[in-house]
Amino acid sequence: MGKKNLGNATVVPSIGKGNGVLCEVNGSVRRITLDNFMNSMNTDDEQLLRQIAWGVPIKQGVSSPAWGVVGNVGMWNEYKSMVGRYLVTNDGKAAKLSPVNSGVFADGTTLDETKGHVMVIAPRLYFTVKRDAATNVDYLWMSMQPIGGHFIGDANNGEYICVGAYKASLSGTALTSRSGVRPAGSRTISQFWADAQVNGKNWGLVNYDHRRFMMMLCLSQYGNPNAQEKIGQGVCGSGGWKDLWGGTTSLLTGATKSLGDSNGKINITVTNGSVVGVDCSRVNLNGFEDAWGWQWEMVQGAYFGNSANAAQNGNEFYIYEGNRMPSEAELATHPSGKYRQIVRRTLSANSEGYVTKMTLGEYFDLIATTLGGGSNSYWCDYEYANNTGQLLLWGGHADRGSYCGLGSVHSLAAFAYSAAIYGSRLAYYGPLTFMDGKALMAAA
Repeated sequence: MGKKNLGNATVVPSIGKGNGVLCEVNGSVRRITLDNFMNSMNTDDEQLLRQIAWGVPIKQGVSSPAWGVVGNVGMWNEYKSMVGRYLVTNDGKAAKLSPVNSGVFADGTTLDETKGHVMVIAPRLYFTVKRDAATNVDYLWMSMQPIGGHFIGDANNGEYICVGAYKASLSGTALTSRSGVRPAGSRTISQFWADAQVNGKNWGLVNYDHRRFMMMLCLSQYGNPNAQEKIGQGVCGSGGWKDLWGGTTSLLTGATKSLGDSNGKINITVTNGSVVGVDCSRVNLNGFEDAWGWQWEMVQGAYFGNSANAAQNGNEFYIYEGNRMPSEAELATHPSGKYRQIVRRTLSANSEGYVTKMTLGEYFDLIATTLGGGSNSYWCDYEYANNTGQLLLWGGHADRGSYCGLGSVHSLAAFAYSAAIYGSRLAYYGPLTFMDGKALMAAA
């Protein structure tokens, strides 16, 4: 590029996060993207964080889960207003559904779910975990603006999060997110992923980032990880283990249509012979229906080590990038491409219990390091683990009662295992084109 007089450059009213600005660094002219510039400005300044972010003190050493919310709560409310249900076509056209009635589009157009999938879409969420030196408490800070740390949101789809509102079901050979149907089960995670790919190359399954995002939504709203107490117990109901799965065969997706994008529950009755559920409900978290307590969800983008493999000891947890399934070679060693690895508590056999401490760290990793407590203390959710299971399951199922929740993790099963109580949730990783319902129906 030839020499230019910057004073004569074209004036623009705004720039995108990926656009660059010129600056002086140690006497030399350098260029930095606006995104990275904001990250640099907002890092390590707690007073600034409190102005542009909201935070939750993660008090892992305290039994009470009532941690609270600090900082700019108004920004959280603004962000929350942007999270909700859309109909998304296979090629990425998206139209907002009514925030108070998911049976129609926001513009009043009649909804035909067969034209696409009912998905929850949210803007990119920036987050950072910082420890307060005085109290030794980790604070999870979240914002719509770069604040250092990391973010949840796929760069390939315009920085949005796009995940199925409902548990995944099958329409022919294609995985869908639609109301009025029975969730699919008895399929391996690889089969579920292949079913999602029938919709197109940008389709896959809910991933590890998405499940952390759901916990962030709960913490942002309530300052408390106990979603069962704050929103509803779920299909599983309250109390300990109860054999309710057999009583759920008549349940269909879409029970929370009338709740739209809000948090809440629809009370139901679940019985299995002489077994009667207590406090059973269909739950809704900002448009995510039944994220806990009905059917374990298979999660892509992560897997555990297996002590039977020569290159693993069984205490590894791998998180990899990309909308894909790992190969057999990767499962026996480590992911290909870009990935990170954490080490969970040492396991030699089956280990289970309520979680008192999570890994956290800079990525807010929700894998248990210490067990203890109960359904209303510490993290309030249960974990099942051993040193051979590689499949990541999340949320709990209808037999597990108060063991379920947004932080409940299961890692006892082989990666290729399947069961009726193991389902999944659709996700979209491609570019999105937003329009109103009338235009989407005309284009579909």
